Amino acid sequence: MFKFGDASKKRLDTCHRDLQAICNEVIRYIDFSVLEGARSLETQQKYFRDGKTKIDGINKISKHQHFPSMAVDIAPYPIDFRNVSKSKARFYFLAGMMYQASEDLYRKGLISHKLRWGGDWDGDKEFYDQSFDDLPHFELVVV
Repeated sequence: MFKFGDASKKRLDTCHRDLQAICNEVIRYIDFSVLEGARSLETQQKYFRDGKTKIDGINKISKHQHFPSMAVDIAPYPIDFRNVSKSKARFYFLAGMMYQASEDLYRKGLISHKLRWGGDWDGDKEFYDQSFDDLPHFELVVV
């Protein structure tokens, strides 16, 4: 059984309770780190300028800018960025785990939101129709 480190716990604490429940379920089966939960306007604008997001934080507010955050960025641990294809595959595996946990928790009435992933924005389980991949990103959507 895996567990979050102190930094991941602190970041996850800034997230909506549904994201916390999903992540706390998944960490039981696969090791991953929480990269970011809530973020400031300044950070959002920096990411926009750097091309890491399509949302500027002013004209459109990121789900990371809410408190608690309606989004979380996570990454499987450890990541070997020297092997891009295997690292990418680990993100897809983690996404499957996140989806399964969220569906189970939602069906049991333990969470009240569905989950959307930055590798499948439209939720059709087709991964080649995305114009912008954000593999670490998961966000809550109202059903």
